[in-house]
Amino acid sequence: MGQRITIGFSQLIKPAWLDMTVQQKLEGHSPKLIRAKLDQFLSDQISVGSTAKGNTRQKTVSILSKMWLNVPKPIESFRNDGLILFKRMPKNTQIAVYWGMAMASYPFFATSAEIVGRLLRLQNEISTAQLQKRITEKMGERETIKRAVRQLIRTWVEWGILKPTDKKGQFVATDVLILTNTEMTTWILEGALIASKGDSAILHSLVNYTPALFPFKLSSSYFIPNERIETFNQGVNDVSVALSDYNVEPIKPSPKVSPTRKKTKKRQTKSPRSKSKPINTHD
Repeated sequence: MGQRITIGFSQLIKPAWLDMTVQQKLEGHSPKLIRAKLDQFLSDQISVGSTAKGNTRQKTVSILSKMWLNVPKPIESFRNDGLILFKRMPKNTQIAVYWGMAMASYPFFATSAEIVGRLLRLQNEISTAQLQKRITEKMGERETIKRAVRQLIRTWVEWGILKPTDKKGQFVATDVLILTNTEMTTWILEGALIASKGDSAILHSLVNYTPALFPFKLSSSYFIPNERIETFNQGVNDVSVALSDYNVEPIKPSPKVSPTRKKTKKRQTKSPRSKSKPINTHD
């Protein structure tokens, strides 16, 4: 049996519900008020007429809250930058913001995405049963996990990441979303690092061989380190990246400016995870 992980992401989450949560947060409302607004907004869509504690609507509001309202302090600045990116990115690219935030907030989401990404490299279709089998191998045999997998796949269909085939319980991936924005590329790669529990990674491998990022096409050409990511030389030709310090100020919501040229400093210590000064590419 694998490591027991709290599922958390156990309900269908539609894009419109995420949109409302983010918009309310951007307007500066308190988490308490936003949760109340979400409960009212969803009252005619989920658990209609129910006021029972812990009903499906309340669980859905909890998921939305953990993604955007009550995030752990270490990823607050990451969340804040995600809010800024949501405002800047075209509508068809905003799904990448949701994906990055879900990966960083829910290990169950990130683990499931990694499994599906690996399967899709080997075959054209994936099934609910396949994901259920592999996720229970990692997280333990629980009926709640099987149900959560079904809801997660429904969510990905709603997000336009997967689409059903003619065979019941079988799905194929939709066309990948090509990301060519430097801030978006860096941010979603940071989300992948957070999901991996902060392990360092060779940049080329992180960009091209991270299964959990299967819905997206990325290029290291659009990666620019920020205050939370440090880069260092790995060997002769490879550049590695690692999480640095999350307790920094987020980027300011100002018009885009051309980033300064990245200067990668060669590491002097033997350990690739020892601290070095992050490269600042902001004016």
